[in-house]
Amino acid sequence: MRQPRWTRRTLLKLAGGAVIATMTEFRFPHSSAAAITRISWSEREGFPSDGVYTSRVFSLPQPCNSIEVSWQATVPPGGALMVGVRTSADGTAWSEWVWLHPDTHITPLVPDGRVYAPPVLTGPVQAVQYCVRLQRGSDGEPVHLEAVHLTCVNTMSGELSYLDAPALIDGWIIPRAGWGADESLRFDKNGNEIWPPQYAPVQKVIVHHTATDNNPPDPAAVVRAIYAYHAVTLGWGDIGYNFLIDWQGHAYEGRYGGPNVIGAHTAGYNTGSMGVAVIGNFESVHPPQAALSALGRLIRTRVPKLDPAGVSDFHDLKNAPNIGGHRDYNQTDCPGDALYAQLPLLRGQLSGVGAPITLPPPQPVPAQAQLVKVTFTPTQVYSGTLLRIDAVVQNTGQITLSTQDPPPGYVYVEGQDFESAGFPKVQGAFRVGVDYDGNTGLPNPFRWGLPGPLAPGQQATVTGFIVLKTVKTWRLTASLVDEFVGYVQQGVFPQQITVLPPPTAPAQPSTDPDMVYVKETQHNVPKRFMDYWSAHGGLMRFGYPLTEPFFELSATDGNVYLTQYFERARFEYHPENAGTPFEVLLGLLGSERTKNRRAEPPFQPVSPPTDPNVDYFPQTRHTLRGVFRQYWWSQGGLMVFGYPISEEFEEVSKTDGKRYRVQYFERYRFEWHPELAGTPYEVLLGHLGREVLIDRGWLQPG
Repeated sequence: MRQPRWTRRTLLKLAGGAVIATMTEFRFPHSSAAAITRISWSEREGFPSDGVYTSRVFSLPQPCNSIEVSWQATVPPGGALMVGVRTSADGTAWSEWVWLHPDTHITPLVPDGRVYAPPVLTGPVQAVQYCVRLQRGSDGEPVHLEAVHLTCVNTMSGELSYLDAPALIDGWIIPRAGWGADESLRFDKNGNEIWPPQYAPVQKVIVHHTATDNNPPDPAAVVRAIYAYHAVTLGWGDIGYNFLIDWQGHAYEGRYGGPNVIGAHTAGYNTGSMGVAVIGNFESVHPPQAALSALGRLIRTRVPKLDPAGVSDFHDLKNAPNIGGHRDYNQTDCPGDALYAQLPLLRGQLSGVGAPITLPPPQPVPAQAQLVKVTFTPTQVYSGTLLRIDAVVQNTGQITLSTQDPPPGYVYVEGQDFESAGFPKVQGAFRVGVDYDGNTGLPNPFRWGLPGPLAPGQQATVTGFIVLKTVKTWRLTASLVDEFVGYVQQGVFPQQITVLPPPTAPAQPSTDPDMVYVKETQHNVPKRFMDYWSAHGGLMRFGYPLTEPFFELSATDGNVYLTQYFERARFEYHPENAGTPFEVLLGLLGSERTKNRRAEPPFQPVSPPTDPNVDYFPQTRHTLRGVFRQYWWSQGGLMVFGYPISEEFEEVSKTDGKRYRVQYFERYRFEWHPELAGTPYEVLLGHLGREVLIDRGWLQPG
């Protein structure tokens, strides 16, 4: 496999970073592949909350023939957002606006929060402009448009002699090399195949149209443009259609892999189907007879044993046609009214009866499932601590259950719901929901998806977490939701949860002989905690207790432990380790405090240093040096502090508002105090325990 040679350079950057443009040029190492140039812009500022926004004119340094648009936006209930583009061949005369719709195929390989539209394929154009129409929600809430991404792609080249290719498939189908595909796009920078072929016998033929200009003079360039969109923009590494057909009746090999390879053309129905796209827009224009004849010939050639007039159950559909349109499977207008109307005649001709064979639309097979068991742990929690929900879901039907985000393990905070958290409903996706008495907002506001697709007869446990803050007795119930379809179960497995006031208030000395009273902060400490405190550094290492001991759900492993917070640490009692040095363990406060900061530069892994005075930890790929290195080794090392999880950097302390040079470890934060150089206090441990309690609202800063 030979990698493409490509260059990338910034074309434009306006003040404030509102518009950034990049140009990427792929120049492939063999002559049978056509060069592809992509010019991209991203606009991130200046959008209104409603009304119409028309972009500036984007002039192209070279002609392009494919326009790709994606956007990131939050649209409130009842609101609307429409995006359109228009093009010009000379910068003066403009086409009509083409209004875009979200791609009804699968999502990008790496989800990035964007909504993608299928590319607008044109003749050579020199200028592009886009327009956005925004409409506020039904309650007046504005549309929040974060960014619009515009990419112009040039896949034009000199005429390829594809009709003269020596190895036409079945004597007439143009192979990938014939239309100028470059197989190196199927591989990542490390040489790994992005989308390895998988196979399944073809049971259905699904017909599409590309919704592009009719009768393009260079249909191979159109195929390459679709290939670039699927392989590069969406990151799939290949084209999704199994075959494409142009207006002259030429058929083109699409997805790499040969007979029965699984494509990506009809969401939820790719396995077991062959996707064929007719190049053009056939909403009202009759498809050329040459294209229809080629479609029939392709079906006879590639799936000769398929009954053209037959129907059968397919995935979650009953009586799905053996030859059908994209609209028979997904909510879409594809393959256009005019082409779809030709499918009955195609079935009749392939069946040998001549007369059209019209089939009723397939009917969905209802998904069936049930909640087998739901538990809430613990039933008494302190305000601001985790409540764990474990729900066992069983698929009791005949089809695999689909699901959506958020995944199990997601943490909701009281006042949030699945929409405000960024997880709106996806039709037909299953989620476990939790509701509470007195809720006047969205029903079952806390919802979690399944761990993955759930096959018939299988069970899966969905674990979610909620942080409740209001001190009262809550009555929670669980539900199983088939989104936009209905509740499979609602309001089942009721459980009362008592939310208690924070255990930070000063306490009276306990009469329990196994408790030690610390008068400085007026808290009782279990003797086993106090013994550990005294033996492992006392006040300098841990600080004073800030809470009474209480049972808390661990954010590390989801289990409940007797816990107590000190200024610098959290003590946990692990009865499973009774009689060993690990009966009392320190919570991973450093890791927990920084879990949402791992994208920041100090937390990024680094390469091993060459300096022998710097230690490197391959477990976390971070270093240890200078006074922090000396302190770590002299004060207990790994057993006490854990591995480093950041490099050294400066930040403002949440405890006293001062700036320190710090480094985070799994259990602690080191702070350098140069004003105390030469004393035992040059390195101090940050008050991570106090910061946790401040964030919960249990303590006030200062």
